[in-house]
Amino acid sequence: MGLYNVPAILFKMSYCGVLLTFLLVACQQQHREHADPTRDSAPAGQQQSKRDTVSSPLFTDPNYHGSCDPEVVWNTSDNYWYIYYTARRPALQNTWLRTPIGVIRSKDLLQWQFLGYCYFDGKGGHRDADATFWAPAITIHNDSLHMFVTYKPDTVPTRGAWGGPGQIVHYKTALTDPVNGWKRVGVIHDQELSTIDATVFKIGEKYKVWFKGKKKGVRKNELYQLETADFQHWEARGFTKSDVFNKSATGSRFEEAPYVFEWKGRYWLITDPHEGLFVYSSTDGDHWDFQGTILKEKGNRPLDGSRARHCSVVIKDDRAFIFYHVEPWRRYDLEKAGEGRVPIFRQPLENRRSVLQMAELKMKVGRIVCDRNAVIL
Repeated sequence: MGLYNVPAILFKMSYCGVLLTFLLVACQQQHREHADPTRDSAPAGQQQSKRDTVSSPLFTDPNYHGSCDPEVVWNTSDNYWYIYYTARRPALQNTWLRTPIGVIRSKDLLQWQFLGYCYFDGKGGHRDADATFWAPAITIHNDSLHMFVTYKPDTVPTRGAWGGPGQIVHYKTALTDPVNGWKRVGVIHDQELSTIDATVFKIGEKYKVWFKGKKKGVRKNELYQLETADFQHWEARGFTKSDVFNKSATGSRFEEAPYVFEWKGRYWLITDPHEGLFVYSSTDGDHWDFQGTILKEKGNRPLDGSRARHCSVVIKDDRAFIFYHVEPWRRYDLEKAGEGRVPIFRQPLENRRSVLQMAELKMKVGRIVCDRNAVIL
């Protein structure tokens, strides 16, 4: 090796070092871009790690970080709790369309395993769906799971960020195939209705399905209801005429996401007015009395610092646990009517991310209350 080759060798070594440094930085940047953004956003020292307490957040979708509208069901075939949820796409401008239904499961309601996304009629299983699916409602009848999901064919927001009219579509699958086996049964309601957000519950010998809907050309939404004994023959029951969707009772012109359950000798209905959660009670499942609002004030757990949205409830050993989603970065203050209003579909993409949370409901003087900051054991 000649003396005159030394500068060339040093140059090559220096070049290789720079190139290696560049590649390492690029890999780290790529990891940050694809990592769960919620993991780095929780206040320092507040991450929870104990396996015998509920984590906060409970779960975040590993792809687009848009977990919403949880529906919890106990599968008697494999003895797991399942959460089915709307998987929004807040990393994209087209956030609310092409959303699949995500699935997680747990033995103890504490540790959750991500299973992927539902297949419908053999299609799906991906983070970008071929149609739009929202807010599943699920129950068990015999050896099958029955899902009532908001369906829209829209995949691009040509008719607005949320697409056009929706339908409540009935799907079913065997208990032993809770992710991949969903088959379409059909639309359960009149074709003149535009609908979203179903809930299903068995009262007596019949199953009742409630959903938000309105006839074409009508301005006001109502809470419609149907009944069935076999999931084949449906009886229309019109819409409720009590306190639900009734501004004179609640002071709100807007509600969605009804959820019905039974606890401590009464039926309960919770809705989402985007101002916390409205609570109603009933002795017969038909006439609902407004009880008040829960989970409007922000919590102090990681990523629980905003109003609760669209819930599901589990009754276990006479305790009631509420599952809901939170949009921690959403600027609700900018969405108020008036000059300068900035609705969520015009806010930055990072404002649209969401997580799932869990808290325990309590009964106090005949009313449901909830302390979202309380530790759940």
